[in-house]
Amino acid sequence: MMHGYSMNMTAAGRAPGATRRVVNRDTATSAAFRCLCYAAFSELLASPHEVDARAGLLARVGLTDALDALLSEVGAAELQQLRSEYSGLFEVGSDGPPVPIREDLQTGQRSGTREDVVRFYDYFGYVLDEKFAWQPDHLSLQLEFMHYLCFRESEQAEEVLSYQLAQLDFAERHLLSWVPRFAAQVETHAPGSLYARVVGALRDFLAEDFAWQTGTITVNEQPPSR
Repeated sequence: MMHGYSMNMTAAGRAPGATRRVVNRDTATSAAFRCLCYAAFSELLASPHEVDARAGLLARVGLTDALDALLSEVGAAELQQLRSEYSGLFEVGSDGPPVPIREDLQTGQRSGTREDVVRFYDYFGYVLDEKFAWQPDHLSLQLEFMHYLCFRESEQAEEVLSYQLAQLDFAERHLLSWVPRFAAQVETHAPGSLYARVVGALRDFLAEDFAWQTGTITVNEQPPSR
């Protein structure tokens, strides 16, 4: 069980008790909608070799106009087409994939990246399917984790504040640290392609969602303990 998640887990160098964050938002509606959006992007960017998500994507139509268009297009595409485009961009190449879809590979296997991702997962009780455990930093899984945090928030789970703050922290430490560069690379290698448009839409969504989250959080400075 969690016991008061705080910035101490993610922001090295901050003294315990130095700040207190307060969230002010309509959890019942916002978390449920954001949960669905993160789930949709997670499924859009899952490997079609591992999961045929097309029927599920079509069932998710009804979110936003831009996202609905992508859900409909991918949901109606031929599976072999999706597999070919996905592999050619994200999975295979003579010197590795042209555009790795894993944070660890995007950041030059920066020390501690995978460990920090797994620490988030473990702390909040997010359990990876065994067949995906070797790549916890895959973009689809990171988005599924955000979906999970939003879902727990929407349930008004015990210690709901912890789930709210974790969304902001995980996005800042991980998704926003590499997805914008990843989106630019995809556009360079496959301009205007289906996956370039999906990743571009994700980049915009993450930026907008992070700005919205930030706007709902107030940081109060705490006096040093004596």
